[in-house]
Amino acid sequence: MRLFTKALATLASVTLLVGIGISPAQAATDYNIYESNGTRHARAWGSIDWQSRSKFNIPRAHLRDLACDDQPVFWYIDVDNRWTGSERFHHGGCNSEASWDDVHASDIEGIRRIVIYVCRDTFIPECDSQAFSNPNFS
Repeated sequence: MRLFTKALATLASVTLLVGIGISPAQAATDYNIYESNGTRHARAWGSIDWQSRSKFNIPRAHLRDLACDDQPVFWYIDVDNRWTGSERFHHGGCNSEASWDDVHASDIEGIRRIVIYVCRDTFIPECDSQAFSNPNFS
């Protein structure tokens, strides 16, 4: 009986969300990415709000410099291997943190996926990344 009640409650929630124009696919996607080359140098984290087939918003993006090596850290977003957003640098040093509000993008062709890169700024930047698919794109 408990399983049946949970199923009905879930169905009612989805019906209510769709009825008021909010798609369940608009849920936020959390991210937590480390740049490491044997040692963790930088961490980027936040939450991606997929607003539609063609746009997303990151309400607050965070970047922390985890190494005490006098090297700046940065992050950026690649959209569908078509274009990249601005590189956002942090020069605060050892265990310091920076954040950016309302990082967003839209594309009339739609956004299938984004890749978030977090990097340590060396002669040849050291980066790690993670890809995220837009649940509104079919």
